[in-house]
Amino acid sequence: MKSFIKLAASFLVLIILINCSKTQNYTIVEINGLKYYKNTGEAAGKYRPQTKFLFEIKGPENVPDSMKGIGAIVDVLADFNDNFYILDGVHATIKKYNRNGGFERYFPEQSGIAVEQFQKPTQFAILYDTLVVYDPPAGKFLKYLTSGTFIESQYVMSGIQPIGLGSDGRTNLSTFSSITITHENVKYMVNGLCVLNGRLKNEYEVREVRIPMDENFFFPDAMMNYTAKDGVFYVTENMSDAYRIYVADNRGNLIYIIEKEYKKIPYNQYEISQLNGFIAASDLPKLDSTRTYYKKAVNTIEIDKNNRLWAQPSLDRTTTNQDSFYIDVFDKGVFINRTVLDFIKGNEIYKLEGNRIYVIAEDRKSVRVYDYE
Repeated sequence: MKSFIKLAASFLVLIILINCSKTQNYTIVEINGLKYYKNTGEAAGKYRPQTKFLFEIKGPENVPDSMKGIGAIVDVLADFNDNFYILDGVHATIKKYNRNGGFERYFPEQSGIAVEQFQKPTQFAILYDTLVVYDPPAGKFLKYLTSGTFIESQYVMSGIQPIGLGSDGRTNLSTFSSITITHENVKYMVNGLCVLNGRLKNEYEVREVRIPMDENFFFPDAMMNYTAKDGVFYVTENMSDAYRIYVADNRGNLIYIIEKEYKKIPYNQYEISQLNGFIAASDLPKLDSTRTYYKKAVNTIEIDKNNRLWAQPSLDRTTTNQDSFYIDVFDKGVFINRTVLDFIKGNEIYKLEGNRIYVIAEDRKSVRVYDYE
């Protein structure tokens, strides 16, 4: 009996030693009352989204010829009942579908300059039962109920054009506001993520980036990505030398910060040529052919129905993985896994809306809808 007790005690000590010797994949550090989740490159779990294809939408047929099909999908949003809305930039309309993929209605009836019409809408967001649309040619926001009833139009008077219009689905409408300023003879690009008030004016700034527009200026350094849910904003670091996600409330107060080990990744020649094409079509400083440019650590960020973060990281791209769509998954600040979304290809766009995944095709003329766990 004594031998058994001694053996059991030894076995218990061995288990404790093995568990204590395991390398923890993350640490939580508190600095001035703010928690930093510092993740290594090792995954703390094995989560991989299990998806089920539901249906594909290529546009309604029981509508006038001018509205048949989909001209070009600008964005897709869903409400709390999984009804979803396609903003069609070519037809200048919103097309509503129910959760089963059945077409319900489109609105407004036609494009134009009337107070309730769009000319060329580029962004929209949803707040409970209200859709907010931005129409640059008219310089105005339009509000519609999700039933299709027009509420009001409001013209943008400040001269600041919204970029990346979004919301937390409830009460917070948000956008980037980008301006250039000159301070002490230095020109800066200032890009701020702002929460808009009921008058669609900037009320609070969640995060700001200020970059000098000197000989070292590289426009992606001024860009951030974000997502929001239930009054909480998740904002990516804009620089190329840090994998970092800021978590803040709608007043810009930091709640915690997520970090992950990261090695700087340069753009390859094909990616540089793509950047040069974009620059040629924009009023931006040309790239220096003698300089090495680095990618931002995180390209896009989404939050799923279980409040896990899906971050699309930058990678070394080759011919074997150039079309592979990777995501890093975080749960409560902890890095869970890196996995491939094999149902997304090339330049397709995915969105987590409501309880589903929406994948906008590369030609922007169709959207696939998936359930997932």
